[in-house]
Amino acid sequence: MKSIVNKNYSHFLSLLLWKAFWVLFIFSCKNTNSDASKMLTFLGNNDSPKIISGVPGMGDKNLPRNQKVVILFDRPMNISSCIQSFSISPAIQGFYEFNDYSITFSPSTLLSYGTYSYTLTKNCESKEGRDLKDVFTASFTVGEATTAGTTPEVSSMSVYAGTSAECNASTAIFKNFLGQTVSDACMGNSARNKISIQFNKPMDKAATVAAIAFAPTMSANYLWVSDTNLLIEPDFPFGNQTRITTTISTGAQDYQGVRMLIPVSANFQVGTPNLVPAVTSLLLSVGTLADCLAGTATQQDLLTTSVTTGCLGNSASNPITYNFSRPMNPIQTQASISISPSLTGSYVWSNNNQTLVFTPDAKLTYGIRYTITIGQSASSSDFIPVSSSSIYSFTAGGPVTSAPSVQAFGVESQGCSNSFPGTGSVTGGNWSIGSCYWDSTLPVLTPSSYTFRAGDTGNGALGSSTDCADVNTDNFRIIFSNYMEPNSTVNATRLRRLSPPSTVVQLASWSWSDCQAVTPFGCRALTVIFSEMEASCNGSQFGSLGDFNLLRSDNAPAGFPYYLISVDTSARDVNNLPLSSTFNFSMEAK
Repeated sequence: MKSIVNKNYSHFLSLLLWKAFWVLFIFSCKNTNSDASKMLTFLGNNDSPKIISGVPGMGDKNLPRNQKVVILFDRPMNISSCIQSFSISPAIQGFYEFNDYSITFSPSTLLSYGTYSYTLTKNCESKEGRDLKDVFTASFTVGEATTAGTTPEVSSMSVYAGTSAECNASTAIFKNFLGQTVSDACMGNSARNKISIQFNKPMDKAATVAAIAFAPTMSANYLWVSDTNLLIEPDFPFGNQTRITTTISTGAQDYQGVRMLIPVSANFQVGTPNLVPAVTSLLLSVGTLADCLAGTATQQDLLTTSVTTGCLGNSASNPITYNFSRPMNPIQTQASISISPSLTGSYVWSNNNQTLVFTPDAKLTYGIRYTITIGQSASSSDFIPVSSSSIYSFTAGGPVTSAPSVQAFGVESQGCSNSFPGTGSVTGGNWSIGSCYWDSTLPVLTPSSYTFRAGDTGNGALGSSTDCADVNTDNFRIIFSNYMEPNSTVNATRLRRLSPPSTVVQLASWSWSDCQAVTPFGCRALTVIFSEMEASCNGSQFGSLGDFNLLRSDNAPAGFPYYLISVDTSARDVNNLPLSSTFNFSMEAK
């Protein structure tokens, strides 16, 4: 039989050895007087087997949770019948060790704190088949009898709650959501919001933590501040407007192994959006064109100001600065930002990812309203999204009053004005009238109402400059309503012959007048000079000496030929506004 470490059991073994010693001693004695015979009557006068001792004994308390039950008999027993006669209440699983004189019952798991009773009925027989004389029973207590029957309970469940300012300043207070409705719980206090659970008894820490569950589920760190107080810190802040339910099952038990009688469940509402990120300012350079180019424009906030004079460039480009209330996730936040009309550029984060500067690749377009959208996928570094999408806008350079247009058209020889505005003729006219052909206050007449004199008489020869010298009767003057950007406007100007046979016409030269000497510069009157390959200058080819005239027809035949001059919408003014519509004007050459 294996040894059992227990003070009661050790005492019992000592007693058993003492009795065995005296029995052997008496039987070995040759003196068989009546007194010695009386000492052995407990063996010889009653043939029913007896229990010498049971451990634990009746009323034993404060026993360990691994306590064994040991029963010793006064004679060899039918151990199989005795095991069948043994029971323990409350019922527990275990295994037996035995020999002819003893049974040892060992629990398979640690006993819970409380009172147990074990019983051996009379069906336990000796090897001779005699039943146990009396039913044997004993009760014992694992742990203190005064606490073994007390059920552990949850005293409170608390979470930080208050205003956004209180939550962020860590001055929010703990509110018990087990005993009251909490609808203003912080998302964090300030970064995380702890849940405190208070019990009425010292708890088994591992079993209690395993019995706690949350809905929605969350990962967290569990810290026992004391044997009765558990502090739970989530790995991430609570989601705004989320209801958090905390459940503790009856698997929670105190340090003596006594389980909670009923499960506990309580919830709270995360109603304070103190960690929801927001745009605190959206800054843009604003000022006059001169201020913007000089880099002295002021910064204005699109969140609070209606901007209608955003710099086109300060000086090369106009950065847009986003400031957020919390550190942001750069990838998600950049992906959520859009600008319409679309702008390409570079993004640079700073200030612990709370500041984003977007620098466009090129200047903005004058008069265009740009719309900035920050989508709801923009989120903080701890993955909290903004509460909703936000839209802001501004106008670059100033509101547009009118797009550029052609105000007047004529030829240089007419005395057509070389500055804005030009004056046209109601009836049209030829290359010698004292005004332009047309201005924007007049209707456009038929092509034959406007005639010009081509400068190439057909008398030129290869290598000769005859007919190559410029004649101003076929130099066209275009007057615009706005100051124009020179390059785009010249490139947008074309002349072609409408009447057959077709010819090859190219721009030979041009000049500008009515120009402003301050930024953004630009001019309003353009004089363009064309030539035809089919003319006689340089032997019917574009030569190195230059050709500045069109082919002269001398009205043969009448009404022939027609030419069309056009300026398309790729022409832009100095504010980068395109021509309002393509300008077309038809004339007859003489």
